[in-house]
Amino acid sequence: MLNLGTMIVFLYAACLMTFSDASNIVESNYGFSVVDANSLEFVFNNAPEAAKWLKDNSELSLKEKYRSDRSTWVALYPVPFLFSGSLKFPAQTEEIRKHHQHFPQLVVQKTSSNNWNRRMHLQLSLGSLSEVWTTSLNITGPLSNWSFADNTLPAPQTVSGGPPSYICRLTGQSNENWSFWLEANSSEPLRIDVAVLDQFLVDSTKELKSLFPSWADMTVFTTFFSTYYL
Repeated sequence: MLNLGTMIVFLYAACLMTFSDASNIVESNYGFSVVDANSLEFVFNNAPEAAKWLKDNSELSLKEKYRSDRSTWVALYPVPFLFSGSLKFPAQTEEIRKHHQHFPQLVVQKTSSNNWNRRMHLQLSLGSLSEVWTTSLNITGPLSNWSFADNTLPAPQTVSGGPPSYICRLTGQSNENWSFWLEANSSEPLRIDVAVLDQFLVDSTKELKSLFPSWADMTVFTTFFSTYYL
């Protein structure tokens, strides 16, 4: 029997949200990656029904425009460093809106300044998500300290050739709000990417999963991704 190892499939809503509107989904995709010697092209060649489903019964072409990089998988950090390639295809947002009344949102509670040092007290709400597995923060910019890990910054990471950033993973119940602070040592804004991994699947994602052969070990989840500049 052919074994593809683990093929990781996810649907994520990539949302650029403001503090006054956390309900705007600006992009939604099905993302695919594989941890195996076999390529995604091989997988789709052996899953023709899934390929047709993704392209509305037209021929699936694995063109460059469907390629994605590790930055879209930050919710799974550091697992994406094992991926041998990733693809993403457009998805509809109606089902996501139907099942989730509120999306994750990062809110500034207060800000204090001392010369060039800024401390921002933040609260992260996970919205109406009910099966959250983990949340990742990817922070880029002049971060000088934070309230995590006994106020100790780890070594910065570089994802897909981007600028050095600090990544923190949070775990807890969906109904919990996370309160923390970040310090910056210049007026340059911090970029904070928030990626929340939820195990709840809408019906269309379940249907897509069922179209892959039984020898493909599927790990399927939903990621809610948003970006803030503070």
